Amino acid sequence: MLELVDTGILAYEIETHETLWMNDSFTTMLNIPHIKNINWLKKQNEDLFNELLNIPVNESTLMTIHARKQTIKTMTNASIFQTGGKTYKLIAFHNVSATMEEVESGAWKGLLNVMTHEIMNSIVPVSSLSDTLKRKIHVLKERSSQPSEPDLEDMELALDTIHRRSDGLLRFAETYRSLSQKIVPDMKSYNLYDLLNSIHSLMNPSLQQKGIEFTLKTDDPDVTAYIDRDLIEQVIINFVTNATYAICEKEKPEIHLFSGCDTEGHPYVTVADNGCGISDAVRDKIFIPFFSTKKNGNGIGLSISREIVKLHNAKLHVQSQEKSGSAFTVLFNPQG
Repeated sequence: MLELVDTGILAYEIETHETLWMNDSFTTMLNIPHIKNINWLKKQNEDLFNELLNIPVNESTLMTIHARKQTIKTMTNASIFQTGGKTYKLIAFHNVSATMEEVESGAWKGLLNVMTHEIMNSIVPVSSLSDTLKRKIHVLKERSSQPSEPDLEDMELALDTIHRRSDGLLRFAETYRSLSQKIVPDMKSYNLYDLLNSIHSLMNPSLQQKGIEFTLKTDDPDVTAYIDRDLIEQVIINFVTNATYAICEKEKPEIHLFSGCDTEGHPYVTVADNGCGISDAVRDKIFIPFFSTKKNGNGIGLSISREIVKLHNAKLHVQSQEKSGSAFTVLFNPQG
């Protein structure tokens, strides 16, 4: 039975290192012959020899074995037993390399999905806005006229919006490239209306092309919040992007941006739409990573948005009614 299992098994006497048992799975795993004493390993692979001696007893340990130009990840379990007046160490090696590779591959795919999702959410409106700017310049050239002061201001605002979002996207990529480090938001005081106005300028051209009414309102244009602007911009862009899917079947699709301060002094931003809404059965699942109600959705945007909101010690509220629309609100901590 021990020869038939695919788990490598080694038993040796602790005092003399003489081998009591070594099955074929173990010798195949390490690519070694059957040996009478594990001291043979000391000459061939001293690091492996020392690792075998130091494997803890009565606990599972993930062990990386470097043997004959190959690397194997094994889950090891060891125990001590006595027989015939001698003490032996029994070690079982289960090869988990394939499983680990599958998990790592899944993790990398998930990371690539995150990066692709966030990049696309910013690149699409940036591309649309730059195309609008290009067409405006082309019209001015055809008319052989100098741009007016309002035209210059519009173009300057568009270029500034493109530049800021590009910088924000670069910073987002840098943040997620260093996954081993804790993400620390670059917190500063920002005017929330100015923030939403920038996003409105960025996304309005592409939404207009889709026939979507995109408005911006505020209860107080002077309200500020202590935030990482780039990360919060990414959250709002995610909300607006999701809203465009929710309203795709509406005759008069609308998306609205709001900013203000609630009765308890919390600065807030809201993205609301008149779309299909979210059912009660789905509402509790929308922030679960990789859960999506969209046909080609990957379920990443909202889970990332919630994590960014948590980094700000802020609160995220969702109000929705089927066939009537949804509203996503981020409540920030009061300043001062």
